[in-house]
Amino acid sequence: MPIKTWSWVSFITAAVCACWLASSPALAAVECPKPAQQVATDVSIKIQSAVSSLPRETTPLFDSSVETVTRDLFSTYRDSGTVVLAHSMLSIMCQFLFTSSFTDAQKLDQLYRTEEWITRISGVTVPMNPASGTTCSTDPEYVLRPIRAVFDAWAHLNIREYIEQWGSQAIQRSKYYARQKPEIEAQRISDFKKYSSVTVQAIDPKILFSNGTKARVANTYSMRFVRFDGRAVVESGVEESYILECSNNDRQWRIRENNDYLLRS
Repeated sequence: MPIKTWSWVSFITAAVCACWLASSPALAAVECPKPAQQVATDVSIKIQSAVSSLPRETTPLFDSSVETVTRDLFSTYRDSGTVVLAHSMLSIMCQFLFTSSFTDAQKLDQLYRTEEWITRISGVTVPMNPASGTTCSTDPEYVLRPIRAVFDAWAHLNIREYIEQWGSQAIQRSKYYARQKPEIEAQRISDFKKYSSVTVQAIDPKILFSNGTKARVANTYSMRFVRFDGRAVVESGVEESYILECSNNDRQWRIRENNDYLLRS
C-alpha cells in the first residue's frame, strides 16, 4: 500500500488486529506482525517510486534521493516514533501470547491492556477489531447510555437489556474474577434469579476520554439487593471503570471492558 494512504492510527490498528487474530486458536495460521515491517516495505516502495522517475545516467542523484527518502520517511507519518514503538510492542506481545499457555480470556485481557496503554500514551484509540468504528456521538448522553442501561437492567432484573449493552468480545474484571461475555451472561442470569428486588441508589459516571471510537468512563455506584428470603445486601460507594467502543453495526456505544470493585468506601 502506498505510504501516503496510511495514517498512524490505521497502521497500529492493522498490527493489533493481526495480533489478535494470531492469538485466536481458530485462526492460528495468521502470523504475528514483524516489528516495523510495514515501515521497511514502505521505504522500499517509496525508493522504487523515486528511482522510476530518475534518468538512468543520474546515479549520484539516485544515491541522494535514496538518502533523502530514507531520512524523510518518518516525517510522512504523524507521531511516527509512536507508530514504530507501538507496532514493535504489539508484535512482541502477540508472539508471546501466541506461544503461551494462556487461556483465550487471558490472551484477550492482555491485548486489551496493551491497547489501553497505547491509548493512554498517545491520546488516540486503536480499535481492536473491524467491528469498531469512529462514528459514534461523543455527546455524554450517548456515551453514557450503555452504562445507565446496565443499572436500569439491574433495577428491573432485565437480563436482555443488560446483555445488549456489552460488545461481542467484552471482558469484565475485578479482584475476584475475569469473565468474557458468555460468562458475564451466565453469571447475571444466575444473579437476577437470586433477588426479589434491586434498588440503584446512586450512580455517578464521568467521561475521562472519548473520540468517537473509544471512551473511558469512571463510575461510582451504590445499590441495595434484596433476596427472596428478605435478606438485604448493600454495596455503597463502589468505584468501577468502563472502556466503551463504537459498534459499526448500529453506531451505538457498547461496553468492551468493565473493571469492577476498584474501591469500597
